Amino acid sequence: TPDARLKNRRAVLAVSVIANLGLLAYFKYAGFLARAYNTMTEGTVLVPEVLLPIGISFYTFQSMSYTVDVYRRVIDAERSFIRFACYIAFFPQLVAGPIVRASGFLYQFRRKRKLRWRVFTEGSYLILRGLFLKMVLADNLGLIIEQYWAGAAAQPQGTLALTLLFFFSCQLLCDFAGYVDIARGVAYHLGFRLPVNFNAPFIATSFSEFWQRWHITLSQWMRDYLYKPLGGSRRGRARTCLNMVLVMVISGLWHGAAWTFVVWGAALGLALVVERLLGIVDAKRPTVSVLVWFVMVQLSWILSMGLFRASNLEQGAAIIDHALIGLVAVLYDGYSLGPDTYLVQFGWWLTLPVWLLHLRSWLAEHTRFGPPAMLERWAYAGVMLACLLMLYTTGQQFIYFQF
Repeated sequence: TPDARLKNRRAVLAVSVIANLGLLAYFKYAGFLARAYNTMTEGTVLVPEVLLPIGISFYTFQSMSYTVDVYRRVIDAERSFIRFACYIAFFPQLVAGPIVRASGFLYQFRRKRKLRWRVFTEGSYLILRGLFLKMVLADNLGLIIEQYWAGAAAQPQGTLALTLLFFFSCQLLCDFAGYVDIARGVAYHLGFRLPVNFNAPFIATSFSEFWQRWHITLSQWMRDYLYKPLGGSRRGRARTCLNMVLVMVISGLWHGAAWTFVVWGAALGLALVVERLLGIVDAKRPTVSVLVWFVMVQLSWILSMGLFRASNLEQGAAIIDHALIGLVAVLYDGYSLGPDTYLVQFGWWLTLPVWLLHLRSWLAEHTRFGPPAMLERWAYAGVMLACLLMLYTTGQQFIYFQF
């Protein structure tokens, strides 16, 4: 009967979701939950030493989205186990995304593949750009941050803390976007297309727009499989605000099993709530409002990096506090870099390509400038290749490998 079939479908969905979340909870959150329980109850629960499988957060979400989409009849169930296994374990994006939907990927296995010069060159350009973002920008910025981070967290030193948080926001973008570019480029070479995961997030003029540009596949996953099932914005303002905060807290936990990520997610969720209550997104804003919220969004993101990188809440709170002291110094006394070293000055030069790329994206979106033409892309490729040969550094794994 239809009722029986519906119950069976719900049972299969429940088993799949529980199995996926159960494995994720055990491998990623067992130690965190045990430590939290011991702290709250002064208990002595043994904290398990569990080796985290690489990329578990990404392919768990992919597997869950497939099951939910089949249940919702968005897609038909895949009859080939080989194709399904290749979808889950597609190696270019297996360990750090982007998070791929079955509806946008499984059909690609049925296409005939042949070498196309335009596709091959596009993939090669993406790989080159990814290597540039990772090995030239992110890794060099990481070395600078590592050298000064402990001192900046221990005591205020001019605007050093604010500088390091700005550097880390650029490092995180270049590190993650670099991996995604390499993954997309390799996928192009294999005859597959992966979704775009970043779209110039540092030009966002609202918090909601920022999340439409940053880690796009995760934001869309949270929207479709968590925010909307919770009721989305359909159950009144209070419930909408609660859903926003809850989704961002879960997003924070997805990034890591630590209280720093919980607070990081909650703070950014509250920022979305404030924006919703003030009607920033819905109203047609004057230029002054756009500029003010642009500064607010970017400054909030930069300060939140203190929690994202810190090893504990105390260190995160300290470096954010010192960054705010540095911000006040900038506003009232003019800019002072702290340790005026060549290394820190080199870090500022490393952030310049990030903002030039964002400026190019802004011009493409708001002026008559279109996407880069072939000649312009070849010029970019030459500059990036030269920088790779002269300024590359190695030995640092991708930041998102730990998630």
